[in-house]
Amino acid sequence: MKKHVTNLAGNNLYLDIYGNTVYYNVFDKNGYIVSKEVEQKFRLLYYRYSIIVIVFILFGDYFKSLQNTFIVGIGVIALVEVYFRGIYLKKLKVIKNFKRDKKVSKLELMVRSKEKEKIVMKACAYILLSALIVINAIQQNFNIMFMILSGIVAIYSIYSGALNIIAASKMKKAKI
Repeated sequence: MKKHVTNLAGNNLYLDIYGNTVYYNVFDKNGYIVSKEVEQKFRLLYYRYSIIVIVFILFGDYFKSLQNTFIVGIGVIALVEVYFRGIYLKKLKVIKNFKRDKKVSKLELMVRSKEKEKIVMKACAYILLSALIVINAIQQNFNIMFMILSGIVAIYSIYSGALNIIAASKMKKAKI
């Protein structure tokens, strides 16, 4: 079997003995093979919580109250989670009782990609995103809950930017 070079890394993502990317579902203890054909859709669903949080921060003023925002947010999370676990994962090839051996590291994946310009651009974009999220929260006069949520997203964005900077510097060292 031809080894698949993965473009995915993170929690519950591993490589099987054939080099395929496998998502480990902690609830049913099975692995699900993420093929190249479904990688983009899987990436969208894998980062579902981050996407939902960012959308709710950006549309924070749209809802009349904090209670309405939480109700809609919980509803959206429940729907996306049911779709991901109940429908989408069932379409992927299953490995029963998957043994988690080789974890895929985000940093290793970035260094291996050898796309230094793209990584530097992503680092700049993440750092700018962190500043823009905070500025948006201040300009919109968000309540304390949305301010805290914006701060958490900004901190994660700075972390992602720093990870990209580290990857770019490791690429530079590897070329010398």
